[in-house]
Amino acid sequence: MAATIKFLLVDDLDANLLALEGLLRRDGLELLKAHSGMEALELLLRHDVALALLDVQMPGMDGFELAELMRGAERTRSVPIIFLTAGAIDQQRRFRGYEAGAVDFIFKPIEPHILQSKTQIFYELARQRDALRRTAEEAQAASRAKDNFLAALSHELRTPLTPVLMSAAALQEDDRLPSDVLEQLAMMERNIVLEARLIDDLLDLTRIVKGKLGIDPVVSDIHRLLTQTGEIVSSEALDKKVRIGMVLESPCHHTMADPARLQQVFWNLLKNAVKFTPAGGTVTVTTRTDHDTGKLVISVEDTGIGIAPESLPVIFNAFEQGGADPHRFGGLGLGLAISKTIVELHRGTITAHSEGHGRGAVFTISLHPAPQTDQPAPSPPTTTAPPLRLLLVEDHTATREALTIMLRRDGHNVTPACCIQEALEAVTKGDFQILISDIGLPDGSGIDLMREIRRRHSIPGIVLSGYGTEEDQRRSRDAGFSAHLIKPVRIDKLRSVLSQIPLSGHS
Repeated sequence: MAATIKFLLVDDLDANLLALEGLLRRDGLELLKAHSGMEALELLLRHDVALALLDVQMPGMDGFELAELMRGAERTRSVPIIFLTAGAIDQQRRFRGYEAGAVDFIFKPIEPHILQSKTQIFYELARQRDALRRTAEEAQAASRAKDNFLAALSHELRTPLTPVLMSAAALQEDDRLPSDVLEQLAMMERNIVLEARLIDDLLDLTRIVKGKLGIDPVVSDIHRLLTQTGEIVSSEALDKKVRIGMVLESPCHHTMADPARLQQVFWNLLKNAVKFTPAGGTVTVTTRTDHDTGKLVISVEDTGIGIAPESLPVIFNAFEQGGADPHRFGGLGLGLAISKTIVELHRGTITAHSEGHGRGAVFTISLHPAPQTDQPAPSPPTTTAPPLRLLLVEDHTATREALTIMLRRDGHNVTPACCIQEALEAVTKGDFQILISDIGLPDGSGIDLMREIRRRHSIPGIVLSGYGTEEDQRRSRDAGFSAHLIKPVRIDKLRSVLSQIPLSGHS
């Protein structure tokens, strides 16, 4: 519904105000009437007006003085003013009026059509501003609704993946199982991780649109990241009978980069190369130093289906799959769009080239090199924590049960709870070293639970949540959580965090 537009009419004579009201009255327009400058200022404090019509000659504060006061206030500075005057206005007074904010002068006796035509302009401008404001508000509301939907969708999709991922990982640690079963479990784990990556892509696209995708660069070894990524994709390549070759020859293979984000790019490129290469084909990863620019150049080349010439200019657009049949190859078509943004955040470039259908494709990344540090690579953190007293709060039954079994198998004393009430009751009876909690609980938030527990005991906490936006992670940090793990949570990641989290004096 459109907002009512308001005009302010200021004249010390009732007859003039009534005449103005009769000439200007129309649907959707509210006329505010004042007999003096002070009365007008009081109305302006309570109402937003689209136009002020001020009589020049008034006792006490005249129209010029009122206009000058309006210009001096932030709230009324931009209100257009039309002066109404019965006498001639000399050049000096006319200049003073325009300086005070006048857009026009109308002389009495007022010609109705002149008044109506001049005020009509400001009525229409106000209507257009109101329509634009409502459109902007609706767009913002739609954007918030979309973000909330994606966050809720992410949570609902991620939550049931955690117990399956943990169970698959736990069973792979059982040496009694035959090798073919272990291979099947490894396949299950890979597909769960892939599902989580697809969910992450949706959220990353939202971050890109909002300009909120950030990086945390450190000196990074590109050869190490490429080798690690190749190991991640190797099992899938082996299943497809696609050979991955690494020719890492660049002498300058360090750059300032966010390792996790850059590995995400390499994963996308290698994953696509394997996906679009038929059995018996090859994927070759190379690095070199460009002698003209000095940049580090990484190439991922495959012998796959290739890219049609008309698709090359749009291959990095969201939801674009280079002409490939999505029903045959799957995927959302987001990986390359996200990869391009990540590379550009690193002040690099990424390009695609193909000779056409059936001729394979090559993706090339150029990055600025960084000097190799002489510091030794950090030793991997301990992945097994000593036995700890843990309070585990999770309303998803399968996740709670899987976590309890695995943490107890690692030697921890675990007290499970399904809601805030159960958790607080456990706190009154037990003495815990770390809280592990979901965020969305049936009787409140894990954030509220952490704050309540920290009022009584100073213990660290770990969030396990399907909500993983920057705002979600900030809120968990502000509440006192030491780590925010996004579902599906890998047991090795949880073990690593438990081994590194600093314990408080409370024990």
